Amino acid sequence: MLRTSMTADEIRALYMQPYRDDREAIDRRIREGIETHRKGDLRIRVLDKDGRPVKGAAVSVDQTGHAFRYGANIFMLDEFDSEEMNQAYRRLFKEHFNTATVPFFWKDNEPEEGRHRFAKGSPRIYRRPPADLCMEYCEGNGIAPKLHCLVYDEWAPDWTKGLPPPELKAKYAKRFREIAERYGDKLLEVEVINEVLRFRNWESGKYPLSEIPDVIEWAFGLARQYFPHIPLLINEAAMLTWAENTEFPYYKFIREHLDRGVPIRKIVMQNQQYTGVGCHTTEEYDANIRGDAPVSDPARIFRGLDVMASLGLPLEIGEVTIPTFGEGDDYEELQAEMLRLWYSIWFSHSAVDGIIYWNTPDGYAHTFHDNWVENRCRGGLFRHDLTPKKSAQTLKKLFSEEWHTEGTFQTDEGGEVTLRGFFGDYAVQVTADGYAVSDTLTLTKDGADVYTLRLISS
Repeated sequence: MLRTSMTADEIRALYMQPYRDDREAIDRRIREGIETHRKGDLRIRVLDKDGRPVKGAAVSVDQTGHAFRYGANIFMLDEFDSEEMNQAYRRLFKEHFNTATVPFFWKDNEPEEGRHRFAKGSPRIYRRPPADLCMEYCEGNGIAPKLHCLVYDEWAPDWTKGLPPPELKAKYAKRFREIAERYGDKLLEVEVINEVLRFRNWESGKYPLSEIPDVIEWAFGLARQYFPHIPLLINEAAMLTWAENTEFPYYKFIREHLDRGVPIRKIVMQNQQYTGVGCHTTEEYDANIRGDAPVSDPARIFRGLDVMASLGLPLEIGEVTIPTFGEGDDYEELQAEMLRLWYSIWFSHSAVDGIIYWNTPDGYAHTFHDNWVENRCRGGLFRHDLTPKKSAQTLKKLFSEEWHTEGTFQTDEGGEVTLRGFFGDYAVQVTADGYAVSDTLTLTKDGADVYTLRLISS
């Protein structure tokens, strides 16, 4: 594994200094943003069996689920060689995430025309667990599955190459229909097209879609036909720190297509910091670390969020990779610090409704070739043996403790309690004078003003 000659403290000075220079203002914006955009007033009224308000009743609330989506790809589900590792992955995933990116790469879903790999027990392709298996796991563990992705030209099957555009479009329509019929009522959201700007310099015939003009209108129009009630997403390798203003290519690209009426409903901004993946020497790696440092500037991250939010669509921070830079506790501590800062910024912004990490365990990322080895950046939240790094512990603490609401309160003269809570699902228990009631409720931005619970004999 490639090593840096820089200490963790030296790298910390590069990556965390912009935050330290303006810490008070940044912390204030984060704090105020979370309070304003992630929380609401929860009012609970307690009545006795005759409908009269109950004063002094004990009301216990415990948040059981977040409205905010935080997840990762689930590409390693049952992909390890040992059953012990597979079970550990299953346990860790549900403990740390409420959303899963499910692989729907066409090349791996249908490597041979007409022979799909959706069903459990399909021939194995590494890091591509069958969709049925992923859906079963998600449904059984309260995790929302999102589709990645319908159109990713680089991952089209070999048997589609060379097809004339009308025939290719018919093949795509068949693919959309088959997926919709099998999974359409189970999906949280659908990524329609992935990394189209990355291939803006397509050579004719290099990829199947390179011969199809207006590919965005076509893809989203087809997706809306087959997924009429599911949010349709566009996904691009475009870091927020690149979005300095409305001249940002991804902004202009989306603006242009929204003006044409394309039904884009959410924007995915990738945050892959692949520091070191293409490096072969210590000198290259150190230079890469220094060159990537600006991505951690909170002012630039907030500016990018504000620019993209002006399009009027929700944002998802997708495919997140935060490098560890080196081996050992000091480097892992730095990764956790960066995760806490970045997640706090993203979570605090009104336009963001989800954050999706990418590869969670070290050593199991995709390798394209010797000059692009994602494992070199040590971007996992878990070590190779699936023991949690400090970053995984930090992420879990944020959503299960710091960004979490629970407590016991007493009703006032009117039989009510009011508290400020994070949006999401709650378990509620009320007791008073030998009477009790348990219930569940959901606090949303557009939810009921008052939740009423009537006591019954315990």
